[in-house]
Amino acid sequence: MGPGAERRITRRALLKYGLRLSALGVCGMGFEARNNLRIERVRLPFPNLPPAFRGFRIVQISDLHASFWVTQDYLAEVVRQINRLPSDLVVITGDFLTGAVNRFWKRWLPFSPKDYTAVLAGVLSHLEPGDKIAVLGNHDQGNGGNNEQCLVDELERIGIRVLRNESLTLRRGDHRICLAGTDDFWFSYDLSKTLRGVPEGRFKILLSHNPDASGDITPEMRVDLTLCGHTHGGQVVVPFLTRFILPINSSLKYMAGLVREPYGYTYVNRGIGTLVFPFRISAPPEITHFTLI
Repeated sequence: MGPGAERRITRRALLKYGLRLSALGVCGMGFEARNNLRIERVRLPFPNLPPAFRGFRIVQISDLHASFWVTQDYLAEVVRQINRLPSDLVVITGDFLTGAVNRFWKRWLPFSPKDYTAVLAGVLSHLEPGDKIAVLGNHDQGNGGNNEQCLVDELERIGIRVLRNESLTLRRGDHRICLAGTDDFWFSYDLSKTLRGVPEGRFKILLSHNPDASGDITPEMRVDLTLCGHTHGGQVVVPFLTRFILPINSSLKYMAGLVREPYGYTYVNRGIGTLVFPFRISAPPEITHFTLI
């Protein structure tokens, strides 16, 4: 073997180990960043907002994905940060649980807790008193009928109302707005049923886990604000790639953040937890604080 061959092997080895170290570094950064909560403050003007609701404040979280990796301590910190924010309404747009992915990790981590519904209920019970509304996500509804109903029962027991293709009215004096919520887009979602009976011209806020629901909303429905989650903002954002592998129809439009619609707005929250692997890169977990003006 000549000296040239030895140099080539050395370069190849350096490249191989350099790539391994780079991959480890990126994973370490993503692991550390998974819990770096960011509060996004969004002010939205609406000319048709009833005067009594000017300055109305909404806190949104989504995609908690309680699991071995999304710990009770981390979720408790999320609740503490929410409680520090001035709010009139707290909404949670689905995927409280992780379902089959938790079952995968239990094979390798048998010491992990089994009842994440109880963990969630215990943590979320510390949210400050006030209106708290939720909808379900695909991992909540895809976790089995008994588990789904158990989750709903536990949330309602601690004062979080779960909207299942239905709406309610929020009142301030003589003024009213509508708050509606659908089941998950991949399961028992029914937008027509959700908005049935809402008075024409009433200001509307819609909660729907999957932002694909916004594709069903026509300008004639006059939905003023749609709040979603599901995408995790990509969770691990790779330029020119992540947008094309998100599990939604309109990934270029609804990856994360505020979207101006032909009528109203859609906002896609990046979520709190992680799915499958505990990494976030260029998609920090998010608590959103809206002020309607």
